[in-house]
Amino acid sequence: MKRYQKVYEMVKSLCIQQLEQTGKIKGVCAKEVAESLDIYRSNTSADLNRLVREGKLKKTTGKPVLYSVNMDDIDTVNVYKISEKFNNALEQNVIDKIIGASDSLKTAVLQAKAAIMYPPMGLHTLLLGETGTGKSMFAEVMFKYAKQIGVFDDKAPFISFNCADYAHNPQLLISQLLGVKKGTYTGADRDRVGLVGKADGGILFLDEVHRLPPEGQEMLFYLIDKGLYRRLGEIDAIHEARILIICATTENPESALLATFMRRIPMVIKLPPLRQRTFSERLQLIKAFFTAESGYLKTDIHVPVNSIKALMLYDCPNNIGQLKSDIKLSCAKAFIRYISGKENNLYIRSEDLPEYVRNGLLHYKEHRDKLEKLKLDREMFFGASEDKSEPHKTTDTFNIYEAIEEKRSLLKKKGLAEKDIDLILYLDIETAIKKYMSKLNEQNMEQLYKVVDKKVVEVARTFLAYASNKLGKNFSDRVLYGISMHVSSTLERIKAGKSILNPHTEEIKKSYPAEFSTATKMPELIKENFGIDVPQDEIGFITMFLIAEDYTKKKDLARVGVLVAMHGESTATSMVDVTAKLLGERHAVGYNMPLDKKPETSLDELTQLVTKIDEGKGVIILVDMGSLVFFGDIIHERTGIPIKTVEMVSTPMVLEASRKAVMMSSLDEVYDAVVNLSPYMGRLYSNSIDYSNGIKDDIIVTACFTGEGAALKMKGMAEEIIEKTGCKVDVIPVDISSVEEYNRKIAQIRQEKNIIAVISSVKPQDKTLKYFSPKDLIKGKFKSFVYSKQHDKNIELLDQMREVIRENTNIDAEKYIDEFIAFYKNLKAHNINLNEDMLTGFVLHIACAIEKIQTGNFKHRTDYSQTDFLKKEYEEDFYIIKSALQSMAKSYDIKFPDEIYANLVKVIHFV
Repeated sequence: MKRYQKVYEMVKSLCIQQLEQTGKIKGVCAKEVAESLDIYRSNTSADLNRLVREGKLKKTTGKPVLYSVNMDDIDTVNVYKISEKFNNALEQNVIDKIIGASDSLKTAVLQAKAAIMYPPMGLHTLLLGETGTGKSMFAEVMFKYAKQIGVFDDKAPFISFNCADYAHNPQLLISQLLGVKKGTYTGADRDRVGLVGKADGGILFLDEVHRLPPEGQEMLFYLIDKGLYRRLGEIDAIHEARILIICATTENPESALLATFMRRIPMVIKLPPLRQRTFSERLQLIKAFFTAESGYLKTDIHVPVNSIKALMLYDCPNNIGQLKSDIKLSCAKAFIRYISGKENNLYIRSEDLPEYVRNGLLHYKEHRDKLEKLKLDREMFFGASEDKSEPHKTTDTFNIYEAIEEKRSLLKKKGLAEKDIDLILYLDIETAIKKYMSKLNEQNMEQLYKVVDKKVVEVARTFLAYASNKLGKNFSDRVLYGISMHVSSTLERIKAGKSILNPHTEEIKKSYPAEFSTATKMPELIKENFGIDVPQDEIGFITMFLIAEDYTKKKDLARVGVLVAMHGESTATSMVDVTAKLLGERHAVGYNMPLDKKPETSLDELTQLVTKIDEGKGVIILVDMGSLVFFGDIIHERTGIPIKTVEMVSTPMVLEASRKAVMMSSLDEVYDAVVNLSPYMGRLYSNSIDYSNGIKDDIIVTACFTGEGAALKMKGMAEEIIEKTGCKVDVIPVDISSVEEYNRKIAQIRQEKNIIAVISSVKPQDKTLKYFSPKDLIKGKFKSFVYSKQHDKNIELLDQMREVIRENTNIDAEKYIDEFIAFYKNLKAHNINLNEDMLTGFVLHIACAIEKIQTGNFKHRTDYSQTDFLKKEYEEDFYIIKSALQSMAKSYDIKFPDEIYANLVKVIHFV
């Protein structure tokens, strides 16, 4: 054996000894190896460096220099045994607490420990597993374990990045990951640290790494090999980052990732799907999810044994993620029943579980022995807190007064004026009552008598009989239930000496004169039966219950159409296929929108599809993102078909929409069921309006019939445009269910505020209001309208720039600014609008370009790929800008290169 081979074997032996003794490999220095082999240190150093160059050893930077073997060269089984032996001596750590750590995840846990312990900062790791197997959670647990055993300090970062977000824009991908050097492109006014820089000293988690394009994988090579990288636009500067990379994918890495990339990821950990986990583990997962929901809902949860068995046995194709979602859905349904006062405890009934979950009981016979070993023979109880001594008190149903007081108090704390508070309450209360009514199931009287005094129910029944005769329409038990609960709350409030306040009684009286007149009967009945005087403001609330029936009572033999529209080649149709298989009936329709398809083409095709599947009851469109969110309003505008749109679609959402549709539910009921499926969706909508700074006098209203999400999406787009102009305008989203309600709310808002414009799929009745459709918002007409209001300010700004040009360039400032104003007006005439920041940048950029071209100092780019891309992608704007600059080029007797036009296009479109 040659000397350098003996050196290698000695390093390997010493590293394994370190691993056995401490659970880590620190590395060895040249002196240790020389003394162990009894050879000269100089010869040892030469052999060690040779082995590093050949890739057989790793070498640390700094002093003392330490050498260690590659993980691949140590017997993996021995590493696992050593890691397990070492960790058994420690107090149980976070990674050992994962459900299944000692069973189906045992190998994965041992691999994770070995990956984290390997010096100096662990082994880069790839997590493999189907959708919903817990890859993101596992990566976070590895991070916590690394901090627990001291590989990372307590302040080490965990940076997560979804590679799908920038998969089709490599340059933007590079800037997000590696950062940007100041001046690299127009608008890069400072050095920006990328995610790699932010992850320095910790973990960078790359989710959906298979969506990382080849050039994206290649740019990580230098970082993985050397721990060094350059930001976008840098040539000489090099940055160092000590990070551990953990990747995750659902795909086969051999076909989805470059072989050269995979060679740099030495540790591959496969997480098993739920069907390969043990029954004991699945039960632990179910218990953990119910316990979490109990904490979230702040109440105890009771689950009968059959519900547990169904959750244990049903086919769960999306694994742990779907199991969690299905449990959340069942808790949400039970919670609605619980807060309505129908039950004293939150009880998960079998009907709360989706049908495909209940079908799991069909497999009971074949798995009876396994379930009996788990002793599933009684109801399970999950507590919200450790203290179980006090029985849980039932809460009242939706209380209008408390809702008003809570909202008023919140808005007062934010410093809003009284008139702004009244406006917000007016917009919210009617919608809240209608949605509450839509969620109530018709109940038998025995159930109602459990939560409401029987006398109150009889008074409500008498009143509704009177209202039915006077108004000429029938009311269901749903309305009886709602009014009974409300009157019960009213009586308790009056007895407690609390006031009854409805700030919009007059508006309600004016909007619903017949219903309001009828509602005056209720105070008479209350006085007659309970001897209590009811104030007039209460009549307004009773009126709202009488009209709520119109909102919820829309059932017939037709079914709501369900359309799933998503970006990609087969995403939507695959989700629909899964739904059809689980539901046992094909009702939903899928539409795939390839990324290269023009939105206009997709809109036309979706319009035809909606028309085809509409049975007269409307269509719910479930979409993923982007322009698809707005298509519902545009299609409604074109066809008049009632449409609701929900974004961030998932398979459970499609399942629930299809299930409700085939049960003949109304469009509003299907929509509410899908939105309520996820508490996150509810928080997303309800927390998206910020009144912390009051409401400005000038406002823009966004209103949607297709769902609250679309109204908020349009609000976000409008605010983004307004922010760039500096306009002092607020955008208020309005949730509406009918044209009458829409026009009434617009009129009420106009009494208090100056409405600059309305963005909606339906024109307001008030013809004096400036109106824009969702299509106008997408196509840029609204943007042109907003920018047109800034015309004078921009001209004024350009006049002020004359002195700046005079001081910083050698060209004629007066002549140049005059030419630039003509250029600016030319762009404006073609609906290309510039805000103040763009104008300032363009003035200086073009002036400097003219000066450099005239003096022969203009440096052309060597890479024209970006110029060619922008020229092709934004062809119309490119030639408008080019044409608009011809007068200036002629005036200075120069020719602008295409990269000048490309730079301007890049800034305008924020590329």
